[in-house]
Amino acid sequence: MIDRFVLMMLAACLGSFLFSTEATSAATIVGKLVTPSIVWVTDEKALHPVVAEMRNTGKTFVPTILAVPIGSTVRFPNDDPFFHSIFSGSETGAFDIGFYPAGPGKEQLFERTGVLDVRCHIHALMRANIVVVDGPFATADTTFSIADIGPGERIVHAWSRERGLRSASVRVVGPEATVVLAGTL
Repeated sequence: MIDRFVLMMLAACLGSFLFSTEATSAATIVGKLVTPSIVWVTDEKALHPVVAEMRNTGKTFVPTILAVPIGSTVRFPNDDPFFHSIFSGSETGAFDIGFYPAGPGKEQLFERTGVLDVRCHIHALMRANIVVVDGPFATADTTFSIADIGPGERIVHAWSRERGLRSASVRVVGPEATVVLAGTL
């Protein structure tokens, strides 16, 4: 009899946990930008590393600005019929993948947040940026909306070549809330 009661209580608790809306819902942060930017919210619980590409095409990086979460790998395929030598001297993630011919290219893992200035040793006019973020992100023109943000104190960051890095603090009070960032980043 007691075993059956314990099992029924356990099933009731487990059922309420599995079907709780609070466990699966999250807030959305919205705001305005002065210039097109990469925007992200510090929330390490929401990180999902990816494998992304920044191609070398016609002595140009494509895309010229790429955002990736911490722990992501970026592949640098070479579509040109000549060698490239991609590197970054940035303090937040210096790397040099060396010389390589046309083909699938080489890969680089990014383990620290920050904005990296990416160049080619051979072609001095090639320039791109990789923005390594520590939470959900979006690329936005004048307004942004980032969903699935957990409750608590959060920092919203925006970066563009024109204005550099800007940040603002917000407090997310609970699930299913919409937080409107005061002012413009």
